Amino acid sequence: MDTCKPATILVDTQSKLGSILDSLFNNPTTYRSIAGAMQYLTFTRPDIAYAVQKKRMHMHSPCLAHWNALKRIIRYLQGTADYGLHLTSSSALSIRAYTDSDWAGYPNTRRSTSGYCVYLGDNLVSWSSKRQSTISRFSVESEYRDITNVGCRNMLAAKSPP
Repeated sequence: MDTCKPATILVDTQSKLGSILDSLFNNPTTYRSIAGAMQYLTFTRPDIAYAVQKKRMHMHSPCLAHWNALKRIIRYLQGTADYGLHLTSSSALSIRAYTDSDWAGYPNTRRSTSGYCVYLGDNLVSWSSKRQSTISRFSVESEYRDITNVGCRNMLAAKSPP
């Protein structure tokens, strides 16, 4: 896919892959190999971490729609090869945290997805995106879990010895 048309958007926002009933992909070994290799890329490309994790959830029996979504990540990478984590020196030592959630974003389980990122000055120093362990009844409850998660995880990390 070296000469593929680059994608400007990482995922298709109109469909939910968890609810797709499609024909199975004919080469699951290739799917697993590419999805596994992308997992290593997420260390320096946190922008694709969530999308890659969603595709890795279907490694046991990938459908054709999952394969097309995996190829879309490759097309996105083709167009954003210069993206990544860049650390710069900065005299600003302010800590800023951002958080968001996708309330009941998993169609099968109705669980929410939490995500956060923490900056020290202009540098991204911590981030996470994962499925919440409990089901939230309201979007506000899901957001509250996000705020608690980012605060607790980063406070514990700051207190741990080097």
